[in-house]
Amino acid sequence: MKKAISFLLAGVMAASLTACSGSVKETASAKQEDTKAAEQTSESKGSGEKVEISFLVTKPEIVPQFEETFKRYTESHPNVTITAIPLSGQTIYEKLTSLYASGNAPTITMVGGPEFTSFKDNFLDITDTDFAKKVYSWAQDKTKSDGKVLAVPTTAEGIGIMYNKKVIEAATGKEFDPASIKSRKDFAQLLEEISKTEYAPVQITNKDWLLGSHLTSVLYGAVSKDFDERQAVIEACRKGEYSFADSQVFNNWMDTFDLLMKYNKYAKSPLANAYEDDQLTMASDEVAFWPIGNYIYPNIVDINPDAQVGLMPYPMGDDEAAVGNKEIVLSYSMFAIDAKQSKPEQQAAAIDFFNWLVTSKDGQDSYVNTLMFVPIFEGFEIQPTNPVAKQIVSYMEQGNTLERMSDYFPAGVMNQFGATMQQYLDGKITRADVANQFKDKWVEFSKK
Repeated sequence: MKKAISFLLAGVMAASLTACSGSVKETASAKQEDTKAAEQTSESKGSGEKVEISFLVTKPEIVPQFEETFKRYTESHPNVTITAIPLSGQTIYEKLTSLYASGNAPTITMVGGPEFTSFKDNFLDITDTDFAKKVYSWAQDKTKSDGKVLAVPTTAEGIGIMYNKKVIEAATGKEFDPASIKSRKDFAQLLEEISKTEYAPVQITNKDWLLGSHLTSVLYGAVSKDFDERQAVIEACRKGEYSFADSQVFNNWMDTFDLLMKYNKYAKSPLANAYEDDQLTMASDEVAFWPIGNYIYPNIVDINPDAQVGLMPYPMGDDEAAVGNKEIVLSYSMFAIDAKQSKPEQQAAAIDFFNWLVTSKDGQDSYVNTLMFVPIFEGFEIQPTNPVAKQIVSYMEQGNTLERMSDYFPAGVMNQFGATMQQYLDGKITRADVANQFKDKWVEFSKK
């Protein structure tokens, strides 16, 4: 991994970043073969027949940035029209299931690990494309099936707790260094201090995808720094053999969540706040901490260009040595191209778009400065500069990262975990109920 990170650092030394499934089993090998000849089409450059492609953007918070990127691409490729498809309140699994069932599959989609597993038979083999060949080797495994590359990573993403440096320093009168939070005990003391001021210590977004996927990745990632040990826990969960109630890691994770709940700005009505309002509150310098990922950074600086925010770990214990106290979750979602319902010319246009995004100067500029992504591809000449991205690279360089374990969840179960945590957040169930529901949902959805 150190060697892999050194490659990434060479490409993003000044780096930055930001940006968060029913199976259709029929194969698409015949369609893939039909499109082989059209795969490398970057020389088309705006000539040719009109072609319309669709793009399922599964991160609602950056739809505007994607639309700006599409506009820039089509300025030099006027024969291509790209339309963004929003999730519209559905999960990725639900949205893709309904789109494929209706014959309206998106030409391009963003998927997580569970959706990739469920829908991979519908994705185009992009092994021989220019952009796919540039993915860093350490980021390739989850994008392959049977030796074929069926997707590419979007960007390196970090999940933890976002902090507002300006708020913390105004509340405490002291300079804030996130490295000073070495344990949950340190975090608790700081939250208590901030609670005595005009500022809110914490806000908790109540979205099921955040509670059930992003934050639970901290839980499963902190089980062990060893890959095989983490996988053993996942397998035990699938079989119903893992005791959450008796797990020190689970209880540490819940203890931190209890701490966040105690100081939550919305404690009296924890399910009433909207995700959009949470973004405004952080950007407006009203709250100190927010469990979230760096993918929200573009929205924060769009609202407040002077925002001073960063990302720190989700503390996982009072013992400084606890796994998770100094690590953030490192993850990536994936881009995939439909091989089943899209026409060859649409697939060719999708490939050309990604070749442009990854290999051209204008595309790289859009990737880094519009989408605010951290390059996960070799050969980027344009380097990111935003401070949160630099933090992510620093965590990676030091080896202080946890694997995003929700990639191994059965499709659809993250929303069930999220619903459980929403009930807990709202005071409707106990910790024991959370443990039992997690165990039951693992078994139920692993059988589907």
